[in-house]
Amino acid sequence: MLLAIDTSTSFTGLALYDERGPRAESVWESGRNHTAQLLPQLDQLLRYVGAQPGDLHAVAVALGPGSWSGLRVGMSTAKGLACAGGLALIGISTLDALAHQHARAGGTLYPLIRLGRERFATAAFICDPELERREPDRNLTLAELCASVAGPALFCGDLDDEVQAQLQRQLGAQAHFPTPAANLRRPAFLADLAWRRLAAGERADLVALEPIYLGEPVKVRPGATLLDNPLGT
Repeated sequence: MLLAIDTSTSFTGLALYDERGPRAESVWESGRNHTAQLLPQLDQLLRYVGAQPGDLHAVAVALGPGSWSGLRVGMSTAKGLACAGGLALIGISTLDALAHQHARAGGTLYPLIRLGRERFATAAFICDPELERREPDRNLTLAELCASVAGPALFCGDLDDEVQAQLQRQLGAQAHFPTPAANLRRPAFLADLAWRRLAAGERADLVALEPIYLGEPVKVRPGATLLDNPLGT
């Protein structure tokens, strides 16, 4: 059984996956409480399917881009479980997982992860018919992103009313969006992508694997801690 962990943003997700597909999934708005909530929720998810930690043979973790503190919690938990249980470790870009979730929409996809200071992590993906990444992760404003969009595209991920309105103002009918329910970032898709890579023989190095930040270097004001500045900006 594979465990998928996604703590990229204020929404946290866990999924259990095996050869039959998803066995259990949990997504909730954790805010900055990833540390306090993650392991109790994992224990509950395992109990729901009648499994024990010893039934896990792999753990997948969302690498980001995303929240500095959130990503560190997910990474440290995944590495701790992998080290303690001798589990295979798989790292998956959060943008890759988001694009995989919406691949059936076809055409051009732009998954978005909010980085702070009105900037977003994104990358262009195309599904024709297989999903293909067209560029590395980028750190952009919405205006910069819109200037690079050449045709109809589906935007998914960190979308609120203001973001959608800005994209529609600049792109008009070329901007398409999932419904709010379909847009919820689901860890089962992260697990599905990791399961495929695991079957292909992919494994991450337990020591070398690191999160993807994309933000500016972390600058901590005097008297503050890194938890006061979770986006690293």
